[in-house]
Amino acid sequence: MKKRLIAILILIMMLACLASCRSARADLKFYVLKKADVAENMADSALLAAAKRDGRVAFTGEDLRGWYWPDHQVLLRDLSVYGGAEEGGSKLFQAQAGDIFVLVLGNRILYSGGFASEEETLGNTKEIYIEDGTADNFAVVCRNEYEAEQDPRNVTALYDYLAEYDLLSGVK
Repeated sequence: MKKRLIAILILIMMLACLASCRSARADLKFYVLKKADVAENMADSALLAAAKRDGRVAFTGEDLRGWYWPDHQVLLRDLSVYGGAEEGGSKLFQAQAGDIFVLVLGNRILYSGGFASEEETLGNTKEIYIEDGTADNFAVVCRNEYEAEQDPRNVTALYDYLAEYDLLSGVK
């Protein structure tokens, strides 16, 4: 009887561990917000609140297949967000040129940015932006070149998260 009870307790602990790993992996979220839902120069706390309230979750960590860290090429598993966009933006994320994205880990914004624009003007460019690839990948791009340690995309918390879940990809 004791052995059976111990086996059941071990099984329950393993299931709880699996459930917590799954929910922790879902803590990485990529929100898409419409331009109308965002004010210029919003504080991170206000941007996070707007993302959770008005944003659309385009993918979570569970949807990642890999992240090629040197040039931030991101590979997704199965895409259900593919749609249309006009005049720039992102077909992959159904976003227009003025929309923004917010990459969140738990309750912390890792970074935010825009989407590639066919008509780049000073008023609608973001330092970091998304550039569509094929149907299952995209790139997180910077408008300026930085040394690796200064690149705003190189967030230690994101790198650690990707390493923990074996999502750092060595091949594009």
